[in-house]
Formats: sequence, structure tokens, C-alpha cells
Amino acid sequence: MITNNIGTILYSFFKGKKIGQDKAGNKFYVHKKNKNKKWVLYKYNIDPTSLTVKWQVWLTNKNNELLVNEENSFKWQKNKQPNLTGTINSYHPKGNIDKRNKNIMKENKNSIWDPE
Repeated sequence: MITNNIGTILYSFFKGKKIGQDKAGNKFYVHKKNKNKKWVLYKYNIDPTSLTVKWQVWLTNKNNELLVNEENSFKWQKNKQPNLTGTINSYHPKGNIDKRNKNIMKENKNSIWDPE
């Protein structure tokens, strides 16, 4: 399956110079003549939030130098994860779900009217 547009792939092949690749397999390019024009070819899904900070800084900076920092320079730092809001894997506090279910059950119990 092709994630990127065919035109972008051809443009990258003819007019771009590959600068690097991240752990996810995304490839980063710069224009051969205009060094301020930068882009990325995504490996799997087109999601800019999945890029590491190092590559985001390189894409948005006018400076063409790639800052070489280790991804996890401290052992307390975690790997970057995508935003899971609105999905099944989103964060829910421990007591939040139980309270919501109890309120729904309580509303249903009080709102049901049964004629005798």
C-alpha cells in the first residue's frame, strides 16, 4: 500500500536529497537547490504527531543543521506515543468509569415508570 502521493514520491526522487530516516521508517528530504524546502515521506500512516522532536525541529527550523541528540538522554524519559483521545485506549481515571456506570444505572432505576 502506498501511503504517500505518487507525485510526492517522484518529486522526492528527482528534486530531493535524502537527509535521514527515523526509527519508524519515515524519510526526510530537502530540495537540492532550495535548502529551505523540506518534507517527509511517511512509512505507514501520515501523522505529523508521530515524528520525534528532533525531526520536528529540523522540519520547522530555517537552520538546515540536524541537531544530534539522543532520543532518550535520561532513563526517566519515555518514548513518544500518539494521542489516543477518542479511542478505546484513551486514558480513563480508575474511579471515573465506575462512577459513570453507577450514575447511568441510578438514572435508569429512577426514570423507569411502570403502571400497576
